[in-house]
Amino acid sequence: MADDGARSPELRRLGELGSPGGPALDEALRLFSILRTRPEEGRAIAQLIALDAAAPLPEPLLVAVASALVDRGEDAAAGGLLASARADSSPALMLRAELLARAGDLPAAVALVERVLLRDIDFPGARERHTRWRDALGVAEPPRRADAGATLVTSAPEAPFRLLREVARGGAGVVYEAEDRDLGRRVALKVYHRADRDRAQLLHEARVAASLAGPGVVRIFDVDPAHGWLAMEWAPLGALRARLGEPIEHWAAPLAAAVARVHAAGWVHHDVKPANVLLRSGREPLLTDFGTARRAGEPSPPGSLGYVSPERLAGRASDPRDDVYGFGRIVQDALDASRSSDPRWRALAAMCTGPDEARPRDGAALVDAVRR
Repeated sequence: MADDGARSPELRRLGELGSPGGPALDEALRLFSILRTRPEEGRAIAQLIALDAAAPLPEPLLVAVASALVDRGEDAAAGGLLASARADSSPALMLRAELLARAGDLPAAVALVERVLLRDIDFPGARERHTRWRDALGVAEPPRRADAGATLVTSAPEAPFRLLREVARGGAGVVYEAEDRDLGRRVALKVYHRADRDRAQLLHEARVAASLAGPGVVRIFDVDPAHGWLAMEWAPLGALRARLGEPIEHWAAPLAAAVARVHAAGWVHHDVKPANVLLRSGREPLLTDFGTARRAGEPSPPGSLGYVSPERLAGRASDPRDDVYGFGRIVQDALDASRSSDPRWRALAAMCTGPDEARPRDGAALVDAVRR
C-alpha cells in the first residue's frame, strides 16, 4: 500500500489496464506518453511488461513500450516484446527491422521492411531503408512492375483464342481470360511481355508445371514459345489474393500438399504468394507460375517483394524452406485480411516465417504442421 501511495495518479491508473473500468487504449497511450516524460518512465515500462505477461497488451501500446525501451538502449528487451506473432502492424515491423539491422541481421530486416512496402509503399522511411539495406547486402533489385501499357498476343491469328478480359499483370507477362475457338472452353492465357527475350523462361515455366501435373498444380494445355503465350486451365474463382478473407482451413492443407509435391520432385517454386495460388473452388487451390522454379541446391533467382525469406536474401541456394516461408506469409496475409487472431494459424505463420532452424524443412513437414 505504501508503494501505491508513492505512485502518481497516472501510474496507478495505467496499472488498471485490463481491469473492469480500466483505461481504454487511447487513454493508456496518453498516460504512458505522460509518464515517459517523468522519472516514473521505468516503472511504467515495467508495469506494462508485467501486464503483458498476464494478458497481451494491445499492439499499439506494445509498440509504444518497445519504442521506449529502444530509447533507453534496451534493444534486446524491445526485440523480445516485438517478436510476438501478434506484433505485425507496419510500425511494429519497421521497429523490428531497425533492431535487426542494428544487430547486423540485414536479410531479416529487409524481409520485414518488404512486408511493410507491400501494404504501404509510402510508409515513412520504408523505401529508403529497403534500398540502403539491399545495397549493403549486394542484392539485385526485385523485378519492377511491368509497363501499364497493353500487351497483346503477337500474330493474333496464330493463337486459337478469343481474348475476353485481362485478369492479372506481372513482371513476366499478362494473363487473360480467353476462349479456345476450336474447343469452346475457357482458358487462362499468359502472354509474355517480351517473347523474343523470355522464350527460355516461358518454356521452363510450361515444362516444370507439366512435369508436376496432378493435384494442386495448374494444368498446362498448350504453349507457343515463338509467339510468347502459354494456355492453362481456367480457375473460376481467380487468385487467392482476391479472396484472402476465405477461411484458411479451406485451402491451407491442400496448398501445403501441393508445395510438398513440388518439393518431392526436387523443385523449389520460389514464388509462393497469394497471386500465384489460383482457386478452382474454395477448397481446391492450384499453384501456378513456375517460371522461377529451380532445382533444390541451384542458385536462387530474385523474388517477389515481401515473400522472399531472409536466408534467400542472404544468398542461400534454392531450398524448400524458402517456399515454406512464402506459405507462412500467405497465412499472415489471410489473417490480416480477415482480421483474425486465431492462435492456431498465428502460430503456424510465425513458425513458417520465423527462425530457419525452427521452420518446417520442406513441404512434407509443412503438411504435418498444418494438420496438427
